[in-house]
Amino acid sequence: MSYQLILPLDRCTDRRILCRQGSKVSVSSRRSHPSGEQASQRSDRNGRPPPKINFFKLVVATRAWHRMARKSSMRSEKVIAKPTLKLENTYRTEPEDGQVFMPTRVENMLKETLERKLKPVKYTPDGCRIIATELTADIKSKVKAMEFPRYKIVCNVIITENKRQGLEIASRCIWNKDTDNFASYTYRNPSLIAVANVYGVYFE
Repeated sequence: MSYQLILPLDRCTDRRILCRQGSKVSVSSRRSHPSGEQASQRSDRNGRPPPKINFFKLVVATRAWHRMARKSSMRSEKVIAKPTLKLENTYRTEPEDGQVFMPTRVENMLKETLERKLKPVKYTPDGCRIIATELTADIKSKVKAMEFPRYKIVCNVIITENKRQGLEIASRCIWNKDTDNFASYTYRNPSLIAVANVYGVYFE
């Protein structure tokens, strides 16, 4: 048993047909032109109209796709870290023969570095502050390149103006006199005085 309902509509409006077959109810809609001709609609192979695209759903889907692409690129860029090696403690309390901190080698390096760096320099508070920082890093890296095993290196550079004044610099350290030592060098030119101290402390 089937029922068919046709609703009267004005022109340029929808013509709706309600059909009932058994327990199934379907509603169809068609739009007519003022001239009476029906507008053609695109359909797929089964005759169904194409689905409507929601703008907000499209934006959400695009953002989700960008997030997934970014995560996949980050995951591919990750480098597998190598496991760290844990070395057993040697319980060594003194350096081996020939591997003791040598002040003479360090003082020769200090003399060469300070003369090369400070010979053309005139004293200015801001400029010498930067130069002292650069000299400290340079000297420390050169002492480490001398390869004194298990030694902690401490470097200090002081630059002051040369006005023929008296200057005294003192330092005190608590260390082992048999293994620890220091090197010092003072450089002068007509404009400034520079004092560089390097301390080598054996790490037991």
